[in-house]
Amino acid sequence: MKPELKRIETTLDRLADQSPVIENSSPWEDQPDPKGWGSEASSDANRSISMTVQAFSDQKQSGKTPVLPKLKAPSFTNHRNAANPALAMTLLQEIEAIVGGWQKELHQTLRQIQDIYLEGPIVDGWLESHSREPEVGVEALRQVVDKGHAKSVHQLMDYVEELCNQPDEKVTCESPRAGYRLVGMDENGQFWSRPCPPEQIPSVSVAIARYQKLRLLLNRKEDLETRLSQLAETLVVLHSHLSEN
Repeated sequence: MKPELKRIETTLDRLADQSPVIENSSPWEDQPDPKGWGSEASSDANRSISMTVQAFSDQKQSGKTPVLPKLKAPSFTNHRNAANPALAMTLLQEIEAIVGGWQKELHQTLRQIQDIYLEGPIVDGWLESHSREPEVGVEALRQVVDKGHAKSVHQLMDYVEELCNQPDEKVTCESPRAGYRLVGMDENGQFWSRPCPPEQIPSVSVAIARYQKLRLLLNRKEDLETRLSQLAETLVVLHSHLSEN
């Protein structure tokens, strides 16, 4: 051992024998603290020591994965987000069926219109009844001539004398009789009328009914032709749009 180290060790032993033994680490522990500074200082010291110990602790803590809330997966419908290849073909087939029905009905309507024209006359008008005055005087004589009762002037004069010589009890009064006339409207909106004899009333009535049926068929024909033309225009635009793509 070197003499310098031995000398230092001897000096340290001597100082240790001369220094008194200190039981308390702090001379202020037993003294009262009127303001409480000592307790605060000691608590701060303990807190700082505990914090220091916790900060420099060598113990390893096992880390745990935090539990996160589970999110519900959104549900998507197929008809909005997925393409349906068969939908376009289904719509085209339905359109084809509808158009086929329109064309079939149009052919039937045209055939019915043609049949009406072949049935007989068609009258655009209506019948009106009116009262007729009894035929007297010259009109009566004219009717006699038309019916062939008088073959000559002499026979006509004899017939007039016979009518005049009839007694009063044989004279009868005719009440006004009902007659009919055919009424219609021309292209200018003016009304026209023609007398209709009683024997022609059935045939004229059939002709009027035939016209009413014809008008309904013509309206239906026009409606079907309008639908087909509008659909054709729409399909032409769609076809041109598809050709561009």
